[in-house]
Amino acid sequence: MNYISKQFNIHYLPEYNLLVKAGFQKDVLAVVDKKSVAPILIEYPSEEPILDATRIMSLPFRFVRIVIPHQSFTFIPKEVFQKDNIAQYLQFLGTSDLENTFIYYLDNLGLVALYQFDKLLLNRWRRLFPDAVILPEFAVVLDRAQERISIRGTALGLHFVADNMVDFYLFKNGGFQLYNSFEIHNLDDISYYVLNILTQFSLGDSIDKILLSGEVPNDSYYKRIASYAGDIEVLELKTKVVLADQEIESSLTPYNILFDSILCE
Repeated sequence: MNYISKQFNIHYLPEYNLLVKAGFQKDVLAVVDKKSVAPILIEYPSEEPILDATRIMSLPFRFVRIVIPHQSFTFIPKEVFQKDNIAQYLQFLGTSDLENTFIYYLDNLGLVALYQFDKLLLNRWRRLFPDAVILPEFAVVLDRAQERISIRGTALGLHFVADNMVDFYLFKNGGFQLYNSFEIHNLDDISYYVLNILTQFSLGDSIDKILLSGEVPNDSYYKRIASYAGDIEVLELKTKVVLADQEIESSLTPYNILFDSILCE
């Protein structure tokens, strides 16, 4: 989508939020005002930004949030986490790069996430917006999902990140069990990882609920995933963002991570 409304007013720039969902192949940016009205929504190839995108990003926005896919991560119980000794956890990330290791507190889950970004991707956006709030994609995914988790039963989440990558997460009786990223190229890959999780966690033949988010490739993926669940739910926008020109019909559900990032600390 390449949408720029005539209602976008550069004189109100201090009141706008610039939101970016960065990737290796595609970037998406949006401008949202305090009333959750979006006068701008643009997608473009990461390595070849279109002119409209470069013009928007050159403006001096006061509030900028960027969601970047994580490269590696691990979760640690909050009660045993030692912030002053982060180096001891690097073995779980498979790296010794302390400078590229960040912390995100998942207070509702009682966990601390340590994670890393792809350095080239991170540095590209830091150069553009040195004062931006930069969030790992999993933080927005889990924040969106938690309100849909029941204290009874099992819930499996599939978040389609992009670039053939899907994040899988699992809750059992309200407790967090798993978050991992897998490369997906076809329907059989989806089946393999779902069935593997069913077996690994002794869940029987199906999940009580499956939560979907991101850009699901097509209906065949939806149908295959639905075959493993008693109930399937596509996570809608929590922020209730609308385009400035409401007569334009467009589903913003695939952009829920982009727009809902504004709710994350």
